[in-house]
Amino acid sequence: MRTGLLVGVIVVVVVIAIVAAILATRPSAPPSPTTVTSVVTSVTTVSGTATTVVQTVTVTAPGTTTTTTGPPTITFYTWWAGLERFAIDAVIGNFTKLYGIRVEKTAVPGGAGVNAKIAILTLIQAGKPPAAFQVHCGPEMISYIYAAPNGVESFVNMTSAAQQIGLIQQAPGVAWACSLNGGMFSLPVDVHRANLIMYNKHLLDKIGASVPTTVQDLLAVCQKAAAAGIPCLVLGGADQFTLLQTWENLFLAVGGPYKFMQFLYGTLPPNDPSIVEATQLYLNLTKYLSPDWSSVDWTGAVADVVQGKALAHVDGDWAVGLIHNVYPNVTMCTVDNITPNCDIIFAPFPGTQGIYSLVIDSVAVPVGPEESYGVLFAKFFAGPQGQTIFNPIKGSIATYKNISTSIYPTAVQQWEAQQYRDARFYVYSLTHGGLFSDVWQNLLQQVVVLTQTGNTNLWYSTVAKALATERQEWNGWYMGFPNNKFWGNATATS
Repeated sequence: MRTGLLVGVIVVVVVIAIVAAILATRPSAPPSPTTVTSVVTSVTTVSGTATTVVQTVTVTAPGTTTTTTGPPTITFYTWWAGLERFAIDAVIGNFTKLYGIRVEKTAVPGGAGVNAKIAILTLIQAGKPPAAFQVHCGPEMISYIYAAPNGVESFVNMTSAAQQIGLIQQAPGVAWACSLNGGMFSLPVDVHRANLIMYNKHLLDKIGASVPTTVQDLLAVCQKAAAAGIPCLVLGGADQFTLLQTWENLFLAVGGPYKFMQFLYGTLPPNDPSIVEATQLYLNLTKYLSPDWSSVDWTGAVADVVQGKALAHVDGDWAVGLIHNVYPNVTMCTVDNITPNCDIIFAPFPGTQGIYSLVIDSVAVPVGPEESYGVLFAKFFAGPQGQTIFNPIKGSIATYKNISTSIYPTAVQQWEAQQYRDARFYVYSLTHGGLFSDVWQNLLQQVVVLTQTGNTNLWYSTVAKALATERQEWNGWYMGFPNNKFWGNATATS
């Protein structure tokens, strides 16, 4: 963890100097637009596998400009530094082609954005903000607002931009979750699902087990796997977040969506029995961890399941994009349609069926000399064009419910798109944006200690502090619209 923080700080120092130099040469307003029709084609090759997305769109392109300094260049901060970079590079390439604006992507690696947050906040506090940056909707965005020199005035309110690109009309649930006191300070570009688990079908068959539907079923399957000498569960201890994600899914299974959202807002009593039950189940489940769990990151954990070294892995559906791009000969299927040739099964985490635990990547725009370009980039990225380019490659799904599921290259993404539309409950993942940054860091570090030591007293103390801090840091803020706070049901009305 310290190594990651050090890398983040080093990157920040270098980037601040670069950004300062670039800002001095940039114009402050985009060129006059004209409307054109264009065919957008994105091709990415990962491990020799080509993925092509072709779409005909009507877009706004720049008019003629007489500037002698060349096309403007803007900066975009992101933590998409692994395979996800191919998806964002496709978006950036098409944006530059259509608008003549270069985007300098600064990628700070680290699971769930652990290092990127440090770098971005340092730049904002130094008065050298990027044109735009990646952020999860919800409390994570409020964390930036609190840290920025001018608070909420440091960021562009993009509610009107969301209306212009049809996002509020076609993705009301996501717009609901991404609104803070009725205002959208970032535009969502995708939807991921955090309450998923993947299984190696061949290992399930080997031990004579079916896909678990309850947590007790999952424990029973792990017992069978252990008896057969097979590690049941592999988690990414190296980047930590899948540990916390596993705990939160157990808590969601036993506590339900309403208590889950109470945790997010810090209004859940710290002695609630569901916290104890989820923690005991977590310790029971992690007895069956693969022995090298602490040194494996999430991509390595996915690889272990694909290669038959472990039975199951808890993660989000970004694992789908990883498998699709890196393991083209592996056949993925869903629990609703297990085919004879299936290698990997994706299913809702046991006990959370019908619930969609949202992870929403979004783009925020700081107020500054590049903000007009930043808004243009955010609108393109979050609009139907950008989302249609980005999501099939990334392994996520578009927020727009009227975009055809046929754009997705995998059956799992198509299934996820339908699950998103049919969900009975939407909650917001605690691990991926549902907690304030300081609370998230503490829980992330302490869940590793819990896994290593089984010290429940320390964990319960950490959770109690987390709840109190969450409640304090909301401080008048809420997710949702006036008189309609985001509370874990699947209906948004403004």
